[in-house]
Amino acid sequence: MKRRSVLLLPSLAALAGCGSPGVAEPRPSHPAKPDYSWPDRHRDLTRGFCFTLVRGLTPHQIIDKVGGDELERVEWPRVIGPGDGEAGVRSRFFGGVARAGSWSVLVEDNGSLGVTPAIVQPLSARRWVYGYRGGGGRPGRLMVYRDGDLALDLDTSAPERATGSRVDEFRPDLLAAGLSGEKGPAQPTSAGLNFLAVRTGIKLTEEWLSTLSYVLVAVPQA
Repeated sequence: MKRRSVLLLPSLAALAGCGSPGVAEPRPSHPAKPDYSWPDRHRDLTRGFCFTLVRGLTPHQIIDKVGGDELERVEWPRVIGPGDGEAGVRSRFFGGVARAGSWSVLVEDNGSLGVTPAIVQPLSARRWVYGYRGGGGRPGRLMVYRDGDLALDLDTSAPERATGSRVDEFRPDLLAAGLSGEKGPAQPTSAGLNFLAVRTGIKLTEEWLSTLSYVLVAVPQA
């Protein structure tokens, strides 16, 4: 065998190994998308829920501004159980409020503080406030306030009829979240919470919410 042929043998062997059966190229991993439909299946939220996101205020500042009464500090199971929310009480909202970076998150079991204009509008002075009320797979209501102005008011059963001063600004994010069309999405809760995540960066999964510590609060209904 000629010397040149001998020198080529190692290189050819290496190339053959690269294409050998059973040797898979590594593939980039993609994180699973959050499941935002979980409240529809949660036994303590079957009657509904409301999430309110307020930027730039601590929980105690929110409690002061809405005239609420701080009851006690609780963990996630106490915020949402036993699932009766405002049942039998028509004069107050009950919920748990927690800090999440520059945002505060208010969670209500069967409440509606986040979509009550008389409370949310004054709370939005110089800041963003997002509220979503839904649950049980039923249509939900999404409201966004900024500087005391109603920026968006949307019924998930009819996204194309949304109103508010910034509807056009929100259209790309509404479309990305699945909130479009005359009849709305098949999973309104998933689409609503997806929109909140797109706009705020807050991913309202149960796994994340269960890591927070909450101040239980009672707020007079306006």
